[in-house]
Amino acid sequence: MKYAVKTDIGKRLHNEDSYLLPSECPGVCLFAVADGMGGHAAGAVASKLLVDGLLEGETAFESGREVAQLKSTVERVNLTVFEAAEDDIALRGMGSTLVCALVRGKKYIAANVGDSRLYQFGGDALMRVTTDHSYVEQLVQQGVITKEDARFHPQRNIITRAMGVSPTVDVDVFERDWEEGDILLLCSDGLHGAMEEDEIAEVLRSESTLEEMCDALVETALDNGGTDNVTVVLVRCEEGDDA
Repeated sequence: MKYAVKTDIGKRLHNEDSYLLPSECPGVCLFAVADGMGGHAAGAVASKLLVDGLLEGETAFESGREVAQLKSTVERVNLTVFEAAEDDIALRGMGSTLVCALVRGKKYIAANVGDSRLYQFGGDALMRVTTDHSYVEQLVQQGVITKEDARFHPQRNIITRAMGVSPTVDVDVFERDWEEGDILLLCSDGLHGAMEEDEIAEVLRSESTLEEMCDALVETALDNGGTDNVTVVLVRCEEGDDA
């Protein structure tokens, strides 16, 4: 597989997004994006603690047990962030979103907490795999507002589930297949909050390299008026990836 990443501070004073790329791919690879919150530097601390904790456990996944192990790993790093905030008054109230993908051959397992997302692009179609844990997502699910309304709703930044705000966390986990040529997109809300899904698909449909696609996605989000930190990780299934 091939992968690339791009992160941009946007119009913020700090970049509180963090990301994880695998140190190597010995059959299983872990990718993640985390969007910190908590003000000042606390959000950046929270998201960095998450990806560092995931990196420490990256080699521990066993074939056939990945779903349970990924869930327990996310629960463990959640506790790490919570305890760090409890130990340092300057970090009280910090937290983060998290989306991650554990890839092995032609299967992957996604996990998320908050409103950072994972999309799968195959052929011509863009599919959102994860579900946002946010107030506006609840309104969309209830039929109160449309998906288009959600992007501009005044309370679109309210999330209903986050990492590190309590000692335990409810993690959504998804197991999916992907094929040669498919692309996984992990991103913070700085991207999907500033771009329509058809705009995202148009970029992924191009003949560009993954690096060029990352650049185009971030630039488009900012050109569309996005002010938030923007982080994009792209992963493409290549010929020869194990079944």
